[in-house]
Parts: sequence; C-alpha cells; structure tokens
Amino acid sequence: MLDFLKGRKANPPARLLAQSRAMMKAKGLPADWAEIFAPRMETAPEIEELIPVLEKVRDLFEATGVALTEAGPMLEAALEALLGTAGEGEKQEETPADGANMLAAVAAQVAMRKRGENPSNGKFRPGIGMDWNSPAAQRAKMVDGLTARIDRGHTPTVGREFASMKLSDFAMHFARMSGQRPSNAAEAVRMATHSGSDFPLILENAMGKTIARRIALREPDILRAASKKENVDYRPSKSLTLSSMRAVQEVSETGEIKHSTMDEKGESNPMLRDFAGAFTISNKALVNDDLGLFDQAALRMTEACTAVQRSVLLGPLLANAGAGQTMADGLAMFHVNHRNLAATNAPLSTTSLTAARTALRKQVGPAGELLAIEPFALVVPAEQETLAQQVVASIQATKISDVNPFAGSLEIIVEPGLTSATGWYLIADPAMYEGLTWATLEGMDAPRVESRPGWNTLGMEFRVTWAIDAAFTETATWYRNAGA
Repeated sequence: MLDFLKGRKANPPARLLAQSRAMMKAKGLPADWAEIFAPRMETAPEIEELIPVLEKVRDLFEATGVALTEAGPMLEAALEALLGTAGEGEKQEETPADGANMLAAVAAQVAMRKRGENPSNGKFRPGIGMDWNSPAAQRAKMVDGLTARIDRGHTPTVGREFASMKLSDFAMHFARMSGQRPSNAAEAVRMATHSGSDFPLILENAMGKTIARRIALREPDILRAASKKENVDYRPSKSLTLSSMRAVQEVSETGEIKHSTMDEKGESNPMLRDFAGAFTISNKALVNDDLGLFDQAALRMTEACTAVQRSVLLGPLLANAGAGQTMADGLAMFHVNHRNLAATNAPLSTTSLTAARTALRKQVGPAGELLAIEPFALVVPAEQETLAQQVVASIQATKISDVNPFAGSLEIIVEPGLTSATGWYLIADPAMYEGLTWATLEGMDAPRVESRPGWNTLGMEFRVTWAIDAAFTETATWYRNAGA
C-alpha cells in the first residue's frame, strides 16, 4: 500500500493533481485528499492503485465517527507516521485492506491526540484496536447497510450484514432497544419514530449519504472552475489584500525592513445563503419497506440541490448581462480596465486563444507587479464544446508551422448553464489562484438531511438544508471573449 509513495513534492504537476481530483470525485472521496497523495506520486496509474485503499479508509473513518470534513489533516499526519516507520522492524506482506486499516488506525490516534486523549499504549504506532460492537460502530454499520438498500449505486462495506434488513426490522430492533415490546411491524415503526431511539438518525444519515454521493457524481461542470472555502458563520467578510511587490523589498543601507499591512480592502467573500426543501415518508411506506420512495425522494432532492449549486455558481458570471458581478471598484468583473475582457469579439481559435493567454500571462497586481498567470482551462457553453475540442486537439503536423501550441495543455470545462452561445473564458487553475470562489458552512460540504416524527401526517418528516454562495474575489484570473 505504501511501496510506491515517495517523499512529498512541494509542487506536484498540475495535470497529475487534476487527475487525482477527478478520480477522487468519481469515487466519492474528499477532493482535498488529492492534495495529500498527488505530491507523493509520479503517475496516474499509481493513483488508481491507491483508490480502493482510500475507499476502505473512508469507510473506516465513518464507522469510527470521524467526519470526512476533518479527516484530511488526520490522514496527512497518519501518512507521515506510517512512512516514517515503514523501515522499522521486519517487513511483512501487506494487502490493501491491511494498509487501509493501518492508515485509518493511525489517523484515529491523531484524532485522539487532537482531542487531548492518549492512545492506550501511549505510543504513536499503527494498530487496529477498533471496537466494532460499540454503539457508534453499530450505528455506522446500520447506516451503511440501509444506504445500500436505498441507493443502488452504493456498495455496502462495514454494514453488509444489515444490507438485507427491512425497514420494519430496523424499527423493531430500535423499539426493543428502548425497552418497548411492539406486537407488529406497524407498532414498531410508530414506537421507533416517536421514541428516543436512533431509528430517525439512521434514516436521515442514510438519506444524507445517498444525496451527498449523488451530488458528488452530478456536480455542475462550472464547479471545476471554482475554488472552495468554508465559512464558520454567515457574517460578511472581505478578502485580504497584500501587494506582493510591497511585501518583500530590498533592504536599504540602514538595514531598515519596510512593513506591509494586510488590509480588508479586497473583494467581498461569498456570504452564505440558506436553501431548503422538505418531504414526508408515510408510516405505510415505512411498514411496507417501500424503499423506492426513499430512492425517488433522494433523487429529486439531488436534482434540486444540483440545480441550486449550478445557479449559485453561475450567478457571478451571468450578472450585469454577462459582464459579471460588480466588483469593489464599481466596475463589472469583465471590464477593459481589469485587462480581462477582449477588446474585439472573436470566435474561439488559435489566434484569439493566443491573445487571451497573453493577457493572462501579463496580468499585474495592485502595485503593478507581474503575476505571470498560467492558463489552466477553457470554459465554454455547450454550443462551443466541439470547437473547443478542435482548437485544443492534437494535430498530426507535417511541419513545425502546423503544430498546435495548445494541444494537450488546456482543460476544457463545458457548462451548459452559460447563456451566451458564443462567449468563452480562459481561466487560471482555481487550486492555485483566487477567482470564482464558492463557499459552504463549515462541516456542510453536502446538503444536510434532518428528520422528525410527523405530526399532521403519520410518518417521518425530512428536510434538506444547504448554506452556499459564490462570488468572484479576483479579476486577474479570468479572461472573457464574448465571441462572434
């Protein structure tokens, strides 16, 4: 599991990092895990080899109650600990499951230390030592099993033993755990949903996992063009400004070091907005084990949340009739004064793309410092997809003058929600530069599902909430041509 991992590189190849993110996304793994492993790898096949191990690590984290939003730093520290001890003792044959168990176990020890607790042996060493019969682990296994029943795309891992259990069986189990003795399935559902049992929690967690997985698979394409941040609250804030030219200056003969100040004079950060929806699952559906209703409810909520995410992300681009949101200087995002708008509208071609690339490369900061921004991707509407592929495609050239300088060097992001059929954008890598930023509330990377017993109707009431927003925080990293 660790044999092919190298020492961490400061700057991994951008393409390898992008491939890592894409693979993590496709498997429902946290995107920030790509930043942990890509710097220690050389090729994409190595990433593919690691994916099954990371899926197991994810499942073990969830089973032991570690939130994936907090798992990244723990995984980083665990990996460092394992690599640091890889040469100690006798080398043993290691399977992917062994490697995943070791990695998750060490990460669990990191979590314990973070909370001020001490591992039982007092030493920071890999080990399993997980109590799979604890209430938290049992709940995690039940959530995993029920999720597999609701979501056919989810393969059960730690909860295989519960994957064939009926909803009424779950209800009967929880009712009896709370000391009640239901005489039939209908009574068990009523008792489990209205008592202090974990039955509602299991249902909402399974629904939440289903919606989160499906949203990750159906994310709007424009999301690839945006960087992400987590807000701790709903208060407005501004991005900090510090000119790189003023930050580090030549020391004079007197030895005086000049100071720079971080000022809140930049663009406004995304200020979160709440979106929500609700639905009810009747007792009849619960008793009849009608999981098709859960599946349909999860599907509709996924579609609604994806539409909200796309709308929020496109808002800053489509504002002011396509000129983009109004920035701190009172001008639209795409304006000649920002040097990010083509003076002449032109269709996508090698010539117009050259002008766009040059404009990005020559962008300057607040004090006139050269930013030298490297182009990362073309963002185009659905109508421009084929043309974008043709412009970026490799050409079998017979002479040097026929070589396409953009072949294989740019990503193509096709966003059907763009309203202009001719406009296109050239952008910097959102992982390296600020630009379009989207934000969620801390700990809410995906919509949150909550439940309560129905009052006006017999059944369970569910609601889906998501705090999300997007905004441009930098003008220099996006370039627009309205096309022709």
